Amino acid sequence: MVQAAVGLTGAGVLAVAAGGLPAVAFLAGAAVIAAGFAMFGWRTAGRSPVAPAGRMFARLLVGTSLKWLVIGAGLVLAMHGAGLPAEFVLGGALTAFLVSMIGLPWLLR
Repeated sequence: MVQAAVGLTGAGVLAVAAGGLPAVAFLAGAAVIAAGFAMFGWRTAGRSPVAPAGRMFARLLVGTSLKWLVIGAGLVLAMHGAGLPAEFVLGGALTAFLVSMIGLPWLLR
């Protein structure tokens, strides 16, 4: 949720400063990262927490693979499929990714 909020905030700032298309591109990049992390969470934490270690490790591997597939495909579709400016798409993706990495220690408490 924090990733989407940062994406909306950054898109709002870019809409005022640079126009509509860069703002949409920034929001698309942040949304792709948020969707990738949501896929990871659905695959790993959305299941029963009581399982053998091998099954939990398989969930982790599958969740990580699906996360990066969603992120890769989403970024390619945003940049090439929709024709959005690549620097703003990657800026939104990087911002959302950094927010998730900075916020991670707070989630582990």
